[in-house]
Amino acid sequence: MSVTVRCIDCGNTSIYHPTKIACLNCGSQWQTAEYDYENAAKLWKSELHNRPYDLWRYAELLPINNPNPTLKLGEGWTPLIQAANLGMMLGCPNILIKDERQGPTTSFKDRQASVTIAALKEAGITEMVAASTGNVAISYSAYTARAGIKLWAFVTSLVPAVKMREIALYGSQVIKVTGSYDQAKQIAAEFANQRGLYQDMGARTITSIEGMKTIAFEIAEQMTQLFGPASDSGSGPK
Repeated sequence: MSVTVRCIDCGNTSIYHPTKIACLNCGSQWQTAEYDYENAAKLWKSELHNRPYDLWRYAELLPINNPNPTLKLGEGWTPLIQAANLGMMLGCPNILIKDERQGPTTSFKDRQASVTIAALKEAGITEMVAASTGNVAISYSAYTARAGIKLWAFVTSLVPAVKMREIALYGSQVIKVTGSYDQAKQIAAEFANQRGLYQDMGARTITSIEGMKTIAFEIAEQMTQLFGPASDSGSGPK
């Protein structure tokens, strides 16, 4: 399965590859993935109810050709919790909270990390660079350790020591930068360029965007489980 990416700025399309982070036509780093939605709809209608409840149940709409089960850490399908007391206080009984603390490293960044590292592993990447204020580096460290990829994590000096230790415990190389996050990203970029390594671009990458959208997929399924399918008349939970 090949995934097509379309540049949001100029509309140019190309075949997706995880190390190609910019549009080949205009250089923009803002791109969106496009899939065979008709085929995905058919498969989901017949197969989705039999699949494991994790992020990878939506594999047809993720930029991975062959999801590797050995890289999974239990990411996705975090609980949707009804906030009964808050709802009562606000007069809205159906307030729900998606609890992303239940991810493998207690962060919603696990979605980004799981899809990104799976794509890089599939592409044969063995070493990478990332700048972080803490949570991204922890998530990436967990998944790169699982995938056998060496991570150089550039973090600001404001990152708590306990988070730096957690990053290091996974085997990542931690580089503390005395400066702002923007400065840490710049130093990380220079390091990556000098060594010819892939540098993760965070929220701008296809894998980050595609991993995060699974939150919406899960909410749609979980809401149906809680309240039933929405009717054409517009009735349902308010």
